[in-house]
Amino acid sequence: MQKLTYVLLGAGGIAGHHYQCSKQIDDLKLVGVYDPSEAAMESWLKKEPAIIIHKDPAKLLSLTKPDIAFICSPNVAHAKLSNLAYKAGCHVICEKPMAMTVAESLEMEKNRKTARKEGAINFSYRYIPAFRLAKEIVAAGELGTIQRMNVRYLQSFLGAESVPYSWRNDSKIAGFGALGDLGVHMIDGAGFISGETPAKVAGVAQTLIPYKTDAQGKKQKVTTDTNSSFIIQYASGAVGVFETSQVVPGYGNFFQIEISGGKGLIRVLSEDGDHITLYASQTVSHYDTWGVESFPKVKIPTGFAGKQPKSCFEAFVRKLRGSKDKNDVPGFDAGISAQKCIEAIHQSMKTDKWITIK
Repeated sequence: MQKLTYVLLGAGGIAGHHYQCSKQIDDLKLVGVYDPSEAAMESWLKKEPAIIIHKDPAKLLSLTKPDIAFICSPNVAHAKLSNLAYKAGCHVICEKPMAMTVAESLEMEKNRKTARKEGAINFSYRYIPAFRLAKEIVAAGELGTIQRMNVRYLQSFLGAESVPYSWRNDSKIAGFGALGDLGVHMIDGAGFISGETPAKVAGVAQTLIPYKTDAQGKKQKVTTDTNSSFIIQYASGAVGVFETSQVVPGYGNFFQIEISGGKGLIRVLSEDGDHITLYASQTVSHYDTWGVESFPKVKIPTGFAGKQPKSCFEAFVRKLRGSKDKNDVPGFDAGISAQKCIEAIHQSMKTDKWITIK
């Protein structure tokens, strides 16, 4: 069986992550790289001398005829590159957030359907063993009826003076700051584990670092948000409280989801993906407590972890090869859902009201 071929549309930092994930999958082969920067593309020739590079993405797609296009560009180009890939007849895995607007994301889905190809959004936390086992526990009803969620995603790197201004600080290129970069992971992760559907939102976003110095030493205005807090009320009536920031000193990549129901509580953390915090059962929840919080940590069973896809790319390849297993590939519908929540939060900020998700 021939390997599935892919191109990287965008050659920046996230492309390197995609490449490393793909190296773990025997069924994938890199055949081309596009980027506006010639130097960025040429650096890839040192890793893969046989690939084709081109500054025109349409021509690269025509020359390589890949099975899959990985969209690794800044957010502003996601829709354009995805649409070019579908026109060229290949499947798409797109970085998050899916697009700059809901309208763009809907156009991407329309073009996917027209091309009769698959599409996925790289919601990478779906493949952490702890997140996947938590989903199974919740789905089995072991927490009872879901009542509340508390979700935090905190980083420090964009607030540090040692980190220069980048495209992530420019709303014209990124579209969003913490809300789009981290908030989409929070929205998707909470929905993935809980199975809940967002009904309405209210929120705020702030820019707490107004200026940063670029690599040339020039002071630049930060036009994206650095912090966001929002509330989601789900269709079931459950409420989720969310906080995200890219500028909290001391945090690396702290993404925590806590979900509780009438029979117990579960908590997962991105930085400890081999464990879950679990306090659940009808008997335990029957009694109240005034003790200091010391919920037990549970190691993920090896019999579960070993059967899980390790990345969106692995799950996507399994799907293309006709696997009947439910691998939870986050399709464009998941990207659109998160996009609608983000846009509704922006609308909430403008109107100072709850916004219903349509």
